[in-house]
Amino acid sequence: MFDLKGKVALVTGAGRGMGKSHAILLAKQGAIVVITDVRTKECQSVVKEIKSNNGTAVCFKMDVSNAKDVTKVFDAVIKKFGRLDILVNNAGIYFSKPALELSEKDWDLIMSINLKGQFLCAQRAAKEMAKNKWGRIINIASVASGQVGVGIFGGRTIQPQKEAFLV
Repeated sequence: MFDLKGKVALVTGAGRGMGKSHAILLAKQGAIVVITDVRTKECQSVVKEIKSNNGTAVCFKMDVSNAKDVTKVFDAVIKKFGRLDILVNNAGIYFSKPALELSEKDWDLIMSINLKGQFLCAQRAAKEMAKNKWGRIINIASVASGQVGVGIFGGRTIQPQKEAFLV
């Protein structure tokens, strides 16, 4: 596909799911992959899997919604590797319940991780990438956030009837 040898890629929320898949693919393409997640055990498991396939990866515990955490991890990555080339802003949460049942606390947590976290990481990554005059920031969003005509009800995705689109 493409060669990422020598590139340093940081993936947020990479302990499982899509983040894990992104991290493994980046490693297969030759990137040094920085796995970040709030769950250290899952993070270490992904590192182990990448290393077992002759890839290079490290794990850092990071809460993307916490500016001090983001600064600490990005500083450590730059100190260890001297650069950051790719950011996959993948960390996100979703509550499997109707919007009418979300509390303000739930909403604040969603916004803090899904929006503020992407901003904090992208801002810091861009500062590092600007120093090297090269970089890529990939922001991942959920299908639940913007697919026209698709909704989430009671924890399951629903498709609207075709008649709903008739004018």
